[in-house]
Amino acid sequence: MPASTVALEILTDEELSVLTPGPGAVVTPFLSAVPDAERDAVRRTALRGLVARGIVDPPAVDATATPTPGSDGTEVEVDAMVRQDVLSALTLRQAARRVVAVARTTATGQDFWYAHLVDEIALLEEVGSDGLHRFALGHTAALAELLAGATLHPDAADGTGEPVVLTGSPDGEAPPELLEHLGAAYVRADVLVIDADRDERPAMTGLFTGPRGSWSVVADPTTGRVSARPETVASLRARVEALASEATASTDPATEVAP
Repeated sequence: MPASTVALEILTDEELSVLTPGPGAVVTPFLSAVPDAERDAVRRTALRGLVARGIVDPPAVDATATPTPGSDGTEVEVDAMVRQDVLSALTLRQAARRVVAVARTTATGQDFWYAHLVDEIALLEEVGSDGLHRFALGHTAALAELLAGATLHPDAADGTGEPVVLTGSPDGEAPPELLEHLGAAYVRADVLVIDADRDERPAMTGLFTGPRGSWSVVADPTTGRVSARPETVASLRARVEALASEATASTDPATEVAP
């Protein structure tokens, strides 16, 4: 039985830019495409939408919307009351020190999946290319199952072929056989475990899965070494479990995932 989750509110890029101090690790596909000169107007329109949907109480008559400099242009600050369920979700989002970030690519497009981890709670956030953020609550203890559901094709099959190691040199090229294997995947999921308390860049794990075989590709940012290997369904799940263990480890060094 899949891990249970509780669906929460759906918010847009623009609405989140009004409600939060910044996107953090999360992408904003729609808002990022809006010219800087137009963002203030877009945010003001988003605020009206939040009020109309009952997520934000109308600001007091004498309240002033104050433009403040932001990393991506002008941000608008207003004194307003946010509905409690939305406020609780956004508080969890801001409090998370570890985030599992996934970029998923299929034949029909790309979307993004995040698990913001705060103690035993996992705030899940799915972001479409349209800039809609779908929130849900899950349990940190079920992260491995949640991550598997977000990254692995349901009909994934065992991969075949030989492992390949690529160097970080500009002249390094992937062999045609590897490109053929990776190109046969139905789902590509690039996974990062982001720890706000660590300075080093995290390794990226790419999971290429589908009925025609499955592979993993791990890129080490410190050495530029990229290793690709065929995966069985069992080893895929073990790799996902290791990534989940890394994300949920308390104060111990992160669990190493085999390259």
